[in-house]
Amino acid sequence: MTFLSHQRGEHLAHASANLSIGDEPSPHSPLPAPRSVRPPAAVWLAFLLALAIPVAAAPPAPGLERFYVGSYAGKISVSSLDLGTGTFGTITQAVTTTDPSFVAMPPSRAFLYSVNEGANAVSAFAVNATNGTLKLLNQKPSGGGAPAFIVVDGSGRNVLVANYDGGSVSVFPLQADGTLGDASAHVQHPGLAPHAHCVTLDSSNHFAFVCDKGLDQIRSYIFDAAAGSLTTNTTLITAVAAGSGPRHLVFEPQYRRAYVICETVSTVIGFDYDPVNGVLTPFQTISTLPPAGFAGNITAEIAVHPSGRFLYGSNRGYNTVVVYSIDPASGVLTPVQQQKTGATPRNFAIDPTGAFCLVAGQTSNDIRLYSINPETGQLSDTGKKLSSSAPVCILPFLLQPPEPVVTLSPAANNTLQLSIGNSLNLLTYQLYRTPTLSAGMTWDLLATGERGQTVFVLTNTLEQEYFRVGVSTNY
Repeated sequence: MTFLSHQRGEHLAHASANLSIGDEPSPHSPLPAPRSVRPPAAVWLAFLLALAIPVAAAPPAPGLERFYVGSYAGKISVSSLDLGTGTFGTITQAVTTTDPSFVAMPPSRAFLYSVNEGANAVSAFAVNATNGTLKLLNQKPSGGGAPAFIVVDGSGRNVLVANYDGGSVSVFPLQADGTLGDASAHVQHPGLAPHAHCVTLDSSNHFAFVCDKGLDQIRSYIFDAAAGSLTTNTTLITAVAAGSGPRHLVFEPQYRRAYVICETVSTVIGFDYDPVNGVLTPFQTISTLPPAGFAGNITAEIAVHPSGRFLYGSNRGYNTVVVYSIDPASGVLTPVQQQKTGATPRNFAIDPTGAFCLVAGQTSNDIRLYSINPETGQLSDTGKKLSSSAPVCILPFLLQPPEPVVTLSPAANNTLQLSIGNSLNLLTYQLYRTPTLSAGMTWDLLATGERGQTVFVLTNTLEQEYFRVGVSTNY
């Protein structure tokens, strides 16, 4: 491993980074040797610049993502996406299990949780960090019929499950070894034909919203992560038009607004969000289809771009992903594009960098890759696709972030400016410094940037300095 070094008064050129992924080391210890790739708790970058000697650097690594695919084919599959070339890796079987139609992971990425729709169950798996294969840890009854959705809460201590048949929600605490504990909460929805279809938590991890397709309601619960409990919110019900069939709800990145895609009438409803009281107030309803409409269409997935500027929804039957721009002041949606996809796009995912959209064609039996225009949000078909049997859920995450390119140069008043290129807005960078490289050296934390910050101005206090740049984030 190497470092970026500096002596007072010298002008430094560019250096690119070598990176490995592992547990975050203490800054008061020698830098560990590179480790094999594992789910990211933190990413450590180290740099070398020979003093006053140009360094020939290879192009920085563009980054790599891994993604899991839930299906109706009796298995969970795993593949990868090279962010530089926009190409898929080989797709392989990670584990066999009954109807894993929705999957979720905690921030550690050490475990994966899946519904088993046909078995009325929920399963926990350990993740092999090297190759992505999964090992069953345990399984629990879901508490209802045909579980359709699972999410890990923001604290990483529980999973919440929506049971479609019978319309109920269950909470399962997660044990230290990744296994599922017995259900700590179960809420049964009323009525003759409730159909709970998703559970979405707000940024405080305090309010849980459940879209019930059968009741035409979004139901609000108070969630206690420590107790694993759900209690009725004061404002329990947000009703939508009869027959709308609310399916999935998503918040934009600032959690000021939420958007719900309605399955049976092919619409998206925009809501202003009151985070104090957990209340949704509608401000817009817009079609997911072009003005001429399309008979027999039903919608499925909804997602907001990481930038917060665009919203996406999938149409099954018309077989498109609809793209909207989001007005930053009002949240109002404006249609931008209808991008044709494979058959029955039941699910899709925007990758964490916001550069790509991966679409699962349930009946075309494929996963197709679309690039995203960062200015307009429009999708372009890359022509890249994977064969996959009945894919219905895609879960991507960063395995190796893009390798930064660092520039260190003198600034005014005896200061240094360190700039990080080939970076990502979703990462949080940290800077450490030591005056010497030796056994038992310590690293002093200089600064922790804001999320996405890539320029740091440092006071030049030492005759010689070595800098170490870390990236610590739950991406």
